[in-house]
Amino acid sequence: MKKIIYSESFIQLVKYVLIGGLGLVVDFGVYTILTYFKMNVEIANIISSTCGIINNFFWNSYTNFKVHDRLLLRFISYFFVGQITTVFTTVSLFIFVTQLGYPHLIVKAVATFVATLIQFIINKIITFRKVGK
Repeated sequence: MKKIIYSESFIQLVKYVLIGGLGLVVDFGVYTILTYFKMNVEIANIISSTCGIINNFFWNSYTNFKVHDRLLLRFISYFFVGQITTVFTTVSLFIFVTQLGYPHLIVKAVATFVATLIQFIINKIITFRKVGK
């Protein structure tokens, strides 16, 4: 168990979750403001998720995975992965909020949690892999 807890991947996961928490503050903050002013929940989700994705990329790149080369390519990859999961959360909002009437903040929270796990795996393997010299 100790070996797992001190492994690089586990430490990166913990940092990813902490950075994700910061991203959630950005995401949910923007989302709450936009929906407070009666913006459609799906559109508000796309805008707020994009703000969180941009925030998290820079934090993960510089403080977690510590890769600074090919930043534009890494950003495009991270942004693409993030937008795939934004589609997931937006579809979840459409189905569970717009169609079925569930509370939008609860649906967004659950969908975002699932999306975060998917993002970590894809970003660790693809976006932030270290390139040999």
